[in-house]
Amino acid sequence: MAGDWIKMRTNLPSNPKVVRMASALKADRFRIVGGLLSVWSLFDFHSTDGTLSGYTLDTLDELAAWSGFAEAMITVGWLENDGLNLTMPRFEAHNGACSKRRVLDAERKRVDRKRPN
Repeated sequence: MAGDWIKMRTNLPSNPKVVRMASALKADRFRIVGGLLSVWSLFDFHSTDGTLSGYTLDTLDELAAWSGFAEAMITVGWLENDGLNLTMPRFEAHNGACSKRRVLDAERKRVDRKRPN
């Protein structure tokens, strides 16, 4: 289970950025969340710093099975494109080994606090 998961919030479907993307793409919010899961998983697996070299907006659209998806991510601030690289802002807060370690440590501490002394 070390690296085969990503952090997602339970309130993600109601996040204003998801709502804006759903409106722009004329889509269901749960389809947006599914596309985000695909894209964020790609970054988590193939990037250590939130940057992907050699990937294009079309590549992300193909991954999400949705033309315009990557551009919608840019519009809400979940993706940046400088023409050479795609970057996920605040990657280190949500992805990578350090973030996962923080989440697992917090969960371990939560469980420990619940244990009777």
